[in-house]
Amino acid sequence: MLYVALGDSVTYGYSSTNQTKSYVQRFARGISKQEKVNVFLHARPGWTSTKLLKVTKSLQPSLFDEAKLVTLMVGGNDLLRSSPFLLNGNHAHLMKVADRYYQNLLEIVDMVKRPQSKFIIATLYNPFPNSMLAAEYTKLVNDCVRRVARRYRLLIADVGAKFEGREDRFVEGYRRGNIRDFRIVGNPIHPNDAGHGAIAQVFLSVYRRAGVKDMARGGKLRRAER
Repeated sequence: MLYVALGDSVTYGYSSTNQTKSYVQRFARGISKQEKVNVFLHARPGWTSTKLLKVTKSLQPSLFDEAKLVTLMVGGNDLLRSSPFLLNGNHAHLMKVADRYYQNLLEIVDMVKRPQSKFIIATLYNPFPNSMLAAEYTKLVNDCVRRVARRYRLLIADVGAKFEGREDRFVEGYRRGNIRDFRIVGNPIHPNDAGHGAIAQVFLSVYRRAGVKDMARGGKLRRAER
């Protein structure tokens, strides 16, 4: 089975102690118990949803024709690029960022999704839970994720809910959970090994539930055909 993982530094495995502990590799190992999994990792540190859209357009469509599973988790860098506006409370700019994020997600999914593949899109966690503005922006982008999921009938991995109240355990270098903890170097935003493990658990749970539903649906169809 070909698994295509789309995203940014989190999907790339940033802040995991080694690549085998990244959420993508953990998730792939979890589903490889049913069938062999080949991972195509299309993610880099620093990629925003705009950059991911641009570079994904350069990929051959046949890649997505062959994929049986696609995951998408992106948007953290969209938030970081907006951090100056979070600090000064520029809500109008944040709404524009959220709208552009939504349009980017629509284009990515429209380009990548195929009828035969499972497509799981993830909500984002908020590394600054004690910042009201960061929480507001995270809610905005997660609302965008859910709207896209409804429109295309995608599976949702609610990573944001998994991290809520556990940020100090799951975020590498977590300090006070405030947007003013933002640093140019050593930013406390990426998941540590425990965080990557938590993300993998969310994806794996969603994937397995979808598999159970597919089996149940297949059983009903077979009975109906008798």
